[in-house]
Amino acid sequence: MKPSKPDNKSPTLLSRAIRIGHKPIGFKVARGVVSSVLRKLIVAPISLVLVPFALYKVGVAGYGEWAILSTIINLAWLMDPGLGPAVTKYVAESSGKSDISEIRRVIDAASAMCLCMAAVAVCLIGFSSHLMIKELFRGPAAPPAAEVLSLWPMVLLCIAMFLVSTPFLAVINGRQRMDLTNVLLFTAELLSAAMTVAFLLAGAKIAGLLLAQLLSAFFILVGSIVITKRILPEITPNPFRSTFSTLRKIVTFSVPLYAGYVMTTLQGQLERLYLARMVGVIPVGWYDVASQGAAKIKRVPDLLLGPVLAAASELEARNEREKLEELHSRAHKYLAIVAIPLVVFAVVSAKSLIRLWVGGGMERITLTFAILVIGNLFPQMGSPIYFVTVGRGILRPSVYTALLASGLNLVLSFFFIKLWGFSGAALGTAIPMFLSTIYYFIVCRPYFQIDLFKTLRQAYVKPLLCAGIASGAIPLIGILGLHTSIGLLAGLVVFGALYVLGLVLTHAVDRSDLATAEKHMPFLVRRGTATVAPETAA
Repeated sequence: MKPSKPDNKSPTLLSRAIRIGHKPIGFKVARGVVSSVLRKLIVAPISLVLVPFALYKVGVAGYGEWAILSTIINLAWLMDPGLGPAVTKYVAESSGKSDISEIRRVIDAASAMCLCMAAVAVCLIGFSSHLMIKELFRGPAAPPAAEVLSLWPMVLLCIAMFLVSTPFLAVINGRQRMDLTNVLLFTAELLSAAMTVAFLLAGAKIAGLLLAQLLSAFFILVGSIVITKRILPEITPNPFRSTFSTLRKIVTFSVPLYAGYVMTTLQGQLERLYLARMVGVIPVGWYDVASQGAAKIKRVPDLLLGPVLAAASELEARNEREKLEELHSRAHKYLAIVAIPLVVFAVVSAKSLIRLWVGGGMERITLTFAILVIGNLFPQMGSPIYFVTVGRGILRPSVYTALLASGLNLVLSFFFIKLWGFSGAALGTAIPMFLSTIYYFIVCRPYFQIDLFKTLRQAYVKPLLCAGIASGAIPLIGILGLHTSIGLLAGLVVFGALYVLGLVLTHAVDRSDLATAEKHMPFLVRRGTATVAPETAA
């Protein structure tokens, strides 16, 4: 009998995409950043159009109702005791040590915890439905309680699916395959957008918005499980196999992070609850539009930071402190170059942006939008410090900062909204962000070899000066009296050109940055350039 021929089939495109391979950490970080940026470049225009479309289809009162339901879904994340970063950290460390058995134990324990969290969240929100509807849906424009109650099952299913998918997304990120996470989320966002348009055109209104989110959550859950199985074929998650020692290990690390989760979950959500309780449904819709606009400005620079936690955890496991410091300084530098001009342009052009986005009738939210854009910048500046310290297992500064921010937000938002109504909501969010970030810089300073404030000065001063000077051209273009869209585009082009010129003249981007880009993303840099200094980044 003839011996069987070896299988020489070439790997499929899917298998090549999912294959892990041994890549430098710098390449993994660059891959995660590039995939995140590409995802947002494609999805951002769609999400921008969906908000005014939904406003047109459901009305301001209906949009306020939808904002309250979204807030309830988002607040369910309070049931997550910081599990995502903990799983990402331990999976990244175990991957650096090639310890598959430890990864298996972490996945089993994390999936068991998430099932419990989802069950508790569904029970709490399900049993308190009548009370929440009575207290939150108030005012003359509030919908009937029976109408809101009919939507509650979909709210509960969304909560359960989002919580159960948490450990699987964290595992993918821990394996430093954020590109796969981005592909999954990109597809889910396209599905959600398509379903939202279809359901709203069919007249489904709030039920259609919820159903679109539910389908998206289901897709993310199934997709994250499938990808986890493909990148770790030797592991089959089994929550009943979890061990007490692994559960304790995860909880010991994750519970201190819970304070940070409380802060990020409450900020932006708490104001909606206060507005719903003290002012009415319609101001909740106003605030939600302003908050979403500010969040979209913040989201673009956030894409640069996604892979930092896993990279920092792996470098810490290898005890490569110099590369860890380099990762930290570069994260600040690239964040500043991208975030500062976006914030400055958005604040200076706030009125035109709001008018172009959702129409002239919503110009009352311009100041709220500008305040939230500025406020979001400060915790964003602390993100590189947060990811590096958490990757090193240093949690106390983040915990204390989160408690400070949450306490200030809880108190200030209540009093500001009680005194000034809708106008006080943004200040109740922005002031705690500013004060807690300053405190965070101070308490984190001892944990870095290079002076933290020197790193911040080197990263942020030049982009801030360049953006500030470039913004002077925007009012001059406004004098021309151009149409809103044309004037905004002209202002963006002139502002961008002046800002880039300023970066070049001030040498904000140096030769080592070009060397890093050429090493990890050679397709972005023209080959044959002059020799540059050797790279020291991770």
